[in-house]
Amino acid sequence: MKTGKPVYDFEIGIRPPDRETFYISINAAPIHDEEGNITGSIGTFMDVTHRRMAIRQKDDFISVASHELKTPITSLKASLQLLNRLKDKNKISSSMVPLLIQQANKSRDKVTALINDLLNAGKYTEGQLHLNKTRFSLVKMIRESLQHLHASDGYKINVSGDEDILVFADADRIEQVVVNFVNNAVKYAPESKFISVLISGTDKGSRLEVKDGGNGIAEEKLPYIFERYYRVDESGSQYSGLGLGLYISAGIIKKHGGKIGVESELGKGSTFWFSIPAEQL
Repeated sequence: MKTGKPVYDFEIGIRPPDRETFYISINAAPIHDEEGNITGSIGTFMDVTHRRMAIRQKDDFISVASHELKTPITSLKASLQLLNRLKDKNKISSSMVPLLIQQANKSRDKVTALINDLLNAGKYTEGQLHLNKTRFSLVKMIRESLQHLHASDGYKINVSGDEDILVFADADRIEQVVVNFVNNAVKYAPESKFISVLISGTDKGSRLEVKDGGNGIAEEKLPYIFERYYRVDESGSQYSGLGLGLYISAGIIKKHGGKIGVESELGKGSTFWFSIPAEQL
């Protein structure tokens, strides 16, 4: 009103005392009379919190991805350099060689897993996530895929459910979702050494729950858990990963025509779950 100049997409942050900051975009323009005098103005106010969060998450993702890829690549480079020195010194039979090869393979697998996450996220975003469905026992598959975690750092994983519960789905994709749920329980609830996996089934479909006894997730964060790049740890420094696991998991379950969700309360742990419909005959 003072300058007569319009305002385009002027963004402000508002922090109420009882909730997180939200962002408003303001657009305004003066109204002139026939003689060019300003007689008023018109303005619009639009909530752009989601846009701001998406930009921030993308920036955080780029930073995290750079760090996550740099670490194993640096380790792989160091292992190869040491192997090359041993070769030049004719010490190829050195006891260090197996350890260096093991470390190099571990770093390679880490990079491969990160790249696969990026590819899977891209396929889901572009609608190119394909399924190879077969009929299998969900309980049996889960027990076999989680065997390696039973003795890991003292964790106890209890899988309960009827082995006769059969599902018609992509076994590899469903295993990917469950392993992601369990790995998140291990990562974000390290103090909870007991993880429960419950499988139930009805004529309408099957449901799987992964429950931990960790610190839980704040209520205001729950709506964003399955969004791309979202990380509960906002600093991006405490935990590894690209923030794509739950986003990809959601895509896999939705591709099966199912539902996915989380129930959590601070101090009382978290329960991640999904359900997939029964095969339509």
